[in-house]
Amino acid sequence: MNFILPTLLLLGGFLILVKGADFFVDGASSIAKHFKVSSLVIGLTVVAFGTSLPEAAVSISSAIKGSGDISFGNVIGSNIFNLLLILGISSIIIPQVVHKDLIKRDLPVAIFSVLLLIPMYYLLGTQNVITRLEGLLLTILVISFVVMLIKKPNTEIKLDEKKEIEMTYPIKKAIIITIIGAIGIALGGILVTNGAKEIALLLGMSELLVGLTIISIGTSLPELVTSIVAASKKESDIAIGNIIGSNIFNVLFILGFSALITPISFNQTAIFDIIFVSIATIIVYLFALRRKQITRLHGIILLVLYFGYMFFIINRDLSQANVISLFINYM
Repeated sequence: MNFILPTLLLLGGFLILVKGADFFVDGASSIAKHFKVSSLVIGLTVVAFGTSLPEAAVSISSAIKGSGDISFGNVIGSNIFNLLLILGISSIIIPQVVHKDLIKRDLPVAIFSVLLLIPMYYLLGTQNVITRLEGLLLTILVISFVVMLIKKPNTEIKLDEKKEIEMTYPIKKAIIITIIGAIGIALGGILVTNGAKEIALLLGMSELLVGLTIISIGTSLPELVTSIVAASKKESDIAIGNIIGSNIFNVLFILGFSALITPISFNQTAIFDIIFVSIATIIVYLFALRRKQITRLHGIILLVLYFGYMFFIINRDLSQANVISLFINYM
């Protein structure tokens, strides 16, 4: 087994990701300040979509190749990674203040989008398949979400007459920097994913586990780096907006568009993962609703949940635990 080339792809891709994410955060933040658009909206749209490009590339190509487990596992695994590990680490670095719009609008949309996958798992006589019709519904929902964000008046930023808003870059340079960052994020994510996939397959893991772990972690590195960089720069709106926005784009856009191209079939055990990501999203919402921020204690809880989940799914894959079969039959 030759692990040298995949390892080099991993390391090289990660270096490109780090610099690309740094450029992207600075550029996007500067553009937001120039046009008096809130950092939250930028995080929910431009940054979220940009950091979701690797997931889109992997899931769409996997669906076309008939690897539905990788396509579906990548999306669900990425959402779990985003919510539990990335938000957990970001909150430990510095408690993340949650904007009221995230609580009232965006987190409920994120919850609705993942809960929608449960009836899709059973409906239309096509269990374990997301059909083209269901893909169309998801695509319409993501378009509606983006239109709603764009049409919302940008009143979140109120300029203080005695204080200028500092910009990291002038507008023209900010646009160039943002584009370069997006390219770096996409390229780095793809390199990391390819390297990780080769290593995982060499180790004999199932496609669903590969999608839920190695691939989802690889494609979520842009969100990881971007949110941690944003958190370290005290750009909480971009850090959290990137995570929640990415999760919404992952389910509605990536799964929707992939299913439009070709119906996505996946392993029956995936119902457990759908329910788990739904519960995780609700937990984050309850944390935010109660304290209006994700505290360091919340961050620790999220990390414990993530590593517990990882241990469970690896054990499930390796041992084919009977409890999962009983759970699926009961459902």
